[in-house]
This record gives sequence, C-alpha cells and structure tokens, in this order.
Amino acid sequence: MQGGATYAKPAPGNALRGDASVQAPAFTLILLSLVTGFVVVIEPAPTDMFFALGFGLLVIVAGSRLYVPRSLYLVYGLLLAYVVLSVISLYQAHVVTFGLRYFLITLYLLLIPPVFVHFNVLFGRSAADRMQWAFILGATFSAIVGLMALLHVAPGPATLYFKSDDGLRLSPLFKDPNVFGPYMSAAGLLLVSRMCCQSARRRFMGFALAGFILLMMFLAFSRGAWINSAIAAATFVFGMLVFGRSWRQIKWVLILLLIASVAMLVAMPLLLDELGLTQFLADRARLQGYDDHRFENWENAFGVIVAEPLGIGPGHYVGRNDFAQSAFDLATHNLYLKVAVENGWLSFLSFFGAIGCILAMLLGSFFRRDARLPIRIMIFAIILGQLANSLAVDSLHWRHLFVLLGFACGEIALFRRA
Repeated sequence: MQGGATYAKPAPGNALRGDASVQAPAFTLILLSLVTGFVVVIEPAPTDMFFALGFGLLVIVAGSRLYVPRSLYLVYGLLLAYVVLSVISLYQAHVVTFGLRYFLITLYLLLIPPVFVHFNVLFGRSAADRMQWAFILGATFSAIVGLMALLHVAPGPATLYFKSDDGLRLSPLFKDPNVFGPYMSAAGLLLVSRMCCQSARRRFMGFALAGFILLMMFLAFSRGAWINSAIAAATFVFGMLVFGRSWRQIKWVLILLLIASVAMLVAMPLLLDELGLTQFLADRARLQGYDDHRFENWENAFGVIVAEPLGIGPGHYVGRNDFAQSAFDLATHNLYLKVAVENGWLSFLSFFGAIGCILAMLLGSFFRRDARLPIRIMIFAIILGQLANSLAVDSLHWRHLFVLLGFACGEIALFRRA
C-alpha cells in the first residue's frame, strides 16, 4: 500500500501512466457496479458482482500499489479500528455464522471508499467525474423503470416495482422503498450540483433530469427520504450562499429554489390527484402505528449498550422475523443505536469518528472557491441528509451510503492534491 509520500508524487509519470493502462479494466468494472446500482431486488446484486470482479482484478494487477493519501490516514485508521472491534464483538455473537456473514458484508462495503480514492489518485479528476456520472446514470435507469411501472408498461409482476402492504409505494427493482428513496435523492441532488458547474446550455436538460429523478424519489412515499432531501437541499443552498464562488452560481441556486417551491406547491398536488394518491400522501405524512413500537425498541437498546459494552455481535440487533434467536422483537431502525448495540461503544466512536473526519475535511475545503466547490458542498449536504435519515432506519448496509462516502473521500483527495 502506498502512502503519503507516494501520494504527493504517486509515481513517476511513466510509471503512473503504466499503472493507469493496466488498471483501466478494473476501473471499468467499478463503473459498471455504479451503473447497475439500481437493480438490488436479487442477491447477489449485479452491482456487487461487478465490484467484486473489479476489486479482484485490481488486487491482481496492482498488488500492493493502492494509493492512500496522507490526508485520509486518520479516516482509514478509524475504519480499521472499527473493523477490528467488530471482529472482537463476534465473540459475543449468539450465532457466530450469522454474525460473520453480516460482518463480511460490512467489510465489503467499507472497501468502496478506498477503491474510489485509489482511482481518483490514479486517473485524477476524470475518475471522480466518471464515477459520479455512472451513479447518476444508474438512478436515471431506475427513474425510467419507475415511470414505466406507473404507466403499467413495465414487464413482470407489480411487486417488482411497488412495495409495502398497500402496494402503492414506488420501489422499482429495490426491496424497500425506504432504501430506493434515499438512493434516488442522492443521485438527483448530486446531478443538481454538477449542473451548477456546467455551461448554461447544458443546465436546462440536467436540471430537468434531476427533477425527474427526484419525482420518482417522492413517489416512494418514504418519510425519511423526504426529510433527508429537505435537509440536503437546505444545507446546499445555505452552503452556496455562504461559500459560492460567483454570483452566477448563487443566482442559479436561487432560481432552482424558486422552481422547486413552485413544483411542490402547484405541480405536485395536481400530479398526486391525477394518480389518486392524495389521501395516501396524507396517511404517510402522519405518525404510523409502528412508530410507537420503534421508540420502545430504542429505549430497550440503551439498556443493552450499558450491559454489553463490547456489543452483542454484528447483525444481531434485528427483529425475530429476520433472526429467530434475536433478543429484540423489532429491528433497530436507527443506525447509531445499531452500531453501538452490535459492535460496542468504541466501534461507535470509530465509525462515526471516521465519518465526522470526512465531513470536517469537506467543510474545510469550502474556503477554496474552485470549480468543484458546488459538488463538494452537495456531497457534504447529501451525507448530512443520509445521516439524519439514519435516525429512523438502519442504513449500515446501504450501498449508496458508502458510495457517497467514497465520493467524499475522492473529492478530499483531489482537493488536497491540488
């Protein structure tokens, strides 16, 4: 693994070009994993298979030449500590095989940020751009499939595209609308920030596509995704008003805010009425019957944290419908409690300490008003939104959350390199 000195001058020009040419096929597989991120209704998902092939090929062709920026040493160290502490918590697991499987999935997801950073160092800004566009392209495919489902022209049973007991929540090729919604929110908002860096000629089509993606997010009727999106959008607007590099960028942000407000107040009620979903929206906006049970479950979790400081084992804070030997009636529905209960307090501090470091470095980069500033502000805002969303859902195995952390680490690497 190549560290700080190697990062500052990753390799002599010819050697770096040689690395790039040899590792290009592995990078292509990583891009395919991002494009196929919208098909997760099957296991293993295509996105997982492409990433595994890409990472395996990277290990074969690159060996120990994995570029690690000095600026991310602390982040990687904290994530490594989290992995070690998770292994220790395995000894507390009631069923080791169940815990081991869950841990290995987490370990796989933790590989995403270092792989993204490696390719950012190897290929430069073009790698970051191509990975972000691949992620947006996957969400675009998902939005198209969602529209086909709404128009009743999508192949296969309706359960492939609509979920929950009422069968009205859009979730095309996803198992859970509460995961589909945040995924689409992240991609749509990321596209908005990228359009702020484009010429005026391209902006209209880009903003229209972002609106289309975010509309599909709204129709998932995920309260968490709605709040997530609102927090991310508000943070982005505030960040651009404070740190924006030019009046033109700030002007476009204000125009977008006006358009979004009009769409929410005028166009959205008309659309919901046309789809016959007005009453369903009102029902989803209220507290649900299971919310009280969720809050009781959180209260029980605090007692477990005190009694089991090393955790109860990876994956063990789930409901009995997922794991018969579970000590809990319901799953956690809270990322913070899940990490603390399953892996212990030190794991909690390590995992969220790493995320905190990433956000702090992104925030520090805002003072350099370069061309990628809107992208960095939006990635910061989206991660904040996802973390807020995680107060009411277990997001530890959300692929797109680790993709966003990878984008953030990649932007930090590019910023520090510049």
